[in-house]
Amino acid sequence: MIYFSYNDFLDCMDNGKIDELTRIEEKVSKYELKNGKNENTENNIINILKEKCELKKFLNEFLKMDLSQLGYNLDIIYYNHVKRLSNNKINDVLIAKIKEKEIFIFIKLINQIDSNISYKMFEHTFNIIKKWNEEEKIVNKRNPIVIPTVIYTGKEKWNNLSYTYSKDIRYTTCKENSIKFFYNAIQLNDLKVEDLRKIESKLAKEFMKLKYKYLQIN
Repeated sequence: MIYFSYNDFLDCMDNGKIDELTRIEEKVSKYELKNGKNENTENNIINILKEKCELKKFLNEFLKMDLSQLGYNLDIIYYNHVKRLSNNKINDVLIAKIKEKEIFIFIKLINQIDSNISYKMFEHTFNIIKKWNEEEKIVNKRNPIVIPTVIYTGKEKWNNLSYTYSKDIRYTTCKENSIKFFYNAIQLNDLKVEDLRKIESKLAKEFMKLKYKYLQIN
C-alpha cells in the first residue's frame, strides 16, 4: 500500500514548486470539465464505497490494509468540504477518514487514460494534509497520512498506471512542469473474475458486472 505522509507534505512545501504545478493542472481541468461526461458507473462505485462496511472491505481486500491492527471498533467519517484544485466534479471522488486515527482515504474514479493523473492525485492528496495542517493540527495528534487510490474502469490497458504491489519506499519529487507522485491503483483489466467471485462485497460484484458488460468477459 502506498501512502503520502506529513513528512512528504513538508518536503513538498520546502520544494517551492507547488504553485507552478497547481496552475498547470487548473488549466487542464477547465478543458476536461467542459468536455467531460457524467458516468453512472462512477456513481454506482462511489455510492457503494459510501457504505462504511463496504469501504472497510475495499481497504482489506484490494489495498491489503489490515484494519485489525488499528482496532476492532473503527469508525469512518466521510468528507466533502476539502478544497480540490484539480477537478470540480464531485461524483468521481471519495474522501474519508478513519475516526480518531489521522488516516485519510482519497479515492478517484476514472474511465479513460489520463496523462495528468499524477498531477491530480498529488493536488488532492496535498490539499487534504494542507487543510488538516491549517485547521486541525494539535500537538497531541499524530501526523496524518493520506492513502491516494485510483480506480480505473476503462477498456484500454493502462501500462503506466501506478501500482500497490511494491514494498519499496517511494518519494514524491516535483519541479516546474514535472512531478513524480506514486499512488495506489485498481485497474479493472487486471482483476480476474475468479478472484472477484471469492470476495463477498458489493464492489466486487459491481466490478464483475462491469467486466461482463464492457470488457465482454465470458
